[in-house]
Amino acid sequence: MLEGGTSRANDDARCAVAARMASFAFVVLIAGMIATPLFPVGGSQRAAIAVLVVVSLFVCATADAFVTHGSRAIYAVVAVVVVTFFVEVIGSTTGYPFGEYDYGDVLVPRVAGVPLAVAFAWAGITLVAHGTFAAIAPNMFARIALMAAAITAWDLFLDPQMVGDGYWIWSETSPTYRGIPLVNYLGWFATACVTSSITLGMLGVPRGVRAISRKVYATLAVLSTIGFGFFFDDPVVALVGGLVMGLFVIVSFFAVSFIARQRRGA
Repeated sequence: MLEGGTSRANDDARCAVAARMASFAFVVLIAGMIATPLFPVGGSQRAAIAVLVVVSLFVCATADAFVTHGSRAIYAVVAVVVVTFFVEVIGSTTGYPFGEYDYGDVLVPRVAGVPLAVAFAWAGITLVAHGTFAAIAPNMFARIALMAAAITAWDLFLDPQMVGDGYWIWSETSPTYRGIPLVNYLGWFATACVTSSITLGMLGVPRGVRAISRKVYATLAVLSTIGFGFFFDDPVVALVGGLVMGLFVIVSFFAVSFIARQRRGA
């Protein structure tokens, strides 16, 4: 009994530390997104802030998933980082599945020409989507599709910002959304289906929507909309990205209310 009680106490302590890490990283994420427009485009400070935002997203999402899923969250995030890194290597050298693009020299560190921050961003947003949307879909196919669509919605903001800051350059010119080939979003959705499948396979379906994940997704939507509307001078991205990501935010909030009512009635 003592050994079992000690093990449970250790697990609770680790979860408490992970919860505090998630909350702290969430605050850093917000601060980084707010600070981004304060630094000049193309400068090393702005690139450092971009990496900070990605790392804080990654840490927040991983720590939040650890609270619910334990060490399986670490295995899942490593799997997604590895898979998406190789997808980006293939994509940047062959043009598949995203289209023709090249990474600049601003984001570091890079391996095989791919900034590591890109794979960490994939992992972070996948875990956020898992914590926000996996529990509200009725079956596995719907969960994968909903998670992948929510992940792809984020790129309506991410790609225009990264291209505007010079972190990567697209070669294709048409048809495009703000200079980004539309095939990129098909590639994002396909890749997100893979990362969602990996995460669901390794973590399963959470019992409910994770609060931090939902707040992170909503924060990405709100601050990105404000950023493009008032600081990055692109109201089209603010409108399109805000509407699409905002739709997923609304779905998540209504789903939480529905799940809560179902449990009270059970």
